[in-house]
Amino acid sequence: MNISSIKNRADELLIHCKPQVIRIMTIMLLVGLIPSLFNGSENTFISLISLVLTIVFLTFSHGYIVTTLKVVRNNSESLSDDDAFVGFRRFKELFPTYLVSGLVLFVVAFILLFIMMFFLIMFFGNVFSEIPYLIVNSAFSQSGTYNVLYSLIQAVPSLVLVILLFVLIMIIVMVVASAFVFAMPYLLEQYHMTTMTALKESFSLMQNHIWDLIKLELSFLGWMILVGIIQGVIGELLMFIPVLGTLIASVVSGLIAIYVYLPKYMVSQAIFFEELAYYRYEEPKQRFQGEYQDVE
Repeated sequence: MNISSIKNRADELLIHCKPQVIRIMTIMLLVGLIPSLFNGSENTFISLISLVLTIVFLTFSHGYIVTTLKVVRNNSESLSDDDAFVGFRRFKELFPTYLVSGLVLFVVAFILLFIMMFFLIMFFGNVFSEIPYLIVNSAFSQSGTYNVLYSLIQAVPSLVLVILLFVLIMIIVMVVASAFVFAMPYLLEQYHMTTMTALKESFSLMQNHIWDLIKLELSFLGWMILVGIIQGVIGELLMFIPVLGTLIASVVSGLIAIYVYLPKYMVSQAIFFEELAYYRYEEPKQRFQGEYQDVE
């Protein structure tokens, strides 16, 4: 699959409708920040609100799917601000599919963390189990303190190396897992497949195309890193106003992303799906219809 041609086509499609796409994405950015206002609180009631909002906003990103598919399907004249809220309006229909997609990624992440903890305990369990004993001894002798420090210093390089290796493996596995469920919301919107059917078809559709999707993602990596750095810098500069500072950093970095690369990125993903779906669903249907007309 030609990634450059996909991105060029995205630019062409956005020529006449980019302002409206930016408007929709801006609305989604601002509304999507609402759950973050309730994160990190130790208050039970606020934590409950945060949990409810997390569930309610699970389908919110479907607005991107609807918007970009309209652009790709040459239906951009029907774009409206209401597309930003389609995830809320069709919550009952969308929720099961998004829940299953999220659960798949959660289970994969949980298994990876479990494996990492198992190996850490297996290889470094002896060091950690001796630390309480050494700490007790250090209270009675200076040599005990040296023993604690020496044991920790010896273990740190290997421990850091193992953790970095597992983090790298986790990132790779999660990227691949995300790629396998990538098509689920598009299949839901375009072909009305839901939950397990969408999951099964997404796995089947993405076989042999995982690397193509990763290449598409990597082609935008520079912009993503830049926006992430900007968000981090603004967050650090405004750390004296914790909630408001984080909110300002998210808004500024989000707006930069929207005006710099996000519309092209999201439309490119929709084009990627459309190309895969065409050869799997549309072309066989057209071929069958042609053969049927010939028979008539």
